Amino acid sequence: MTSVRDKFVSRKELKTPVRITIADGKKIDAVAMGTVGLKLMDGTSVTLSDVLYIPEVEGSLISVAKLAEKDVVAQFSKDKCVFRYGDATVMEAKRCGNVYKLKTVGDEVCHAAATSRKEP
Repeated sequence: MTSVRDKFVSRKELKTPVRITIADGKKIDAVAMGTVGLKLMDGTSVTLSDVLYIPEVEGSLISVAKLAEKDVVAQFSKDKCVFRYGDATVMEAKRCGNVYKLKTVGDEVCHAAATSRKEP
């Protein structure tokens, strides 16, 4: 999920907003869904599909559960998280406080997090 409209390669407005409960219990609405492209610091590009557009959320979050559904394995250590698909390392995130930040070109706004989604 992201509040950064410019990150979307393609986006479709949702007919009915999807209500999301975030970590602090607050309920916010996703108003669109689409595909986001990320350019990582090593020059590789990653495409994330079914990304929710939520204007009220700060920055961007990546659902580790959604990555796992695509057979991406996340290996967390005290200072970083390594994401693997098969034998290949596809992304790395550095720990900053209590979140892991992906190093992307231009900014570091994507955090690996557990999220939940409830249908209205």
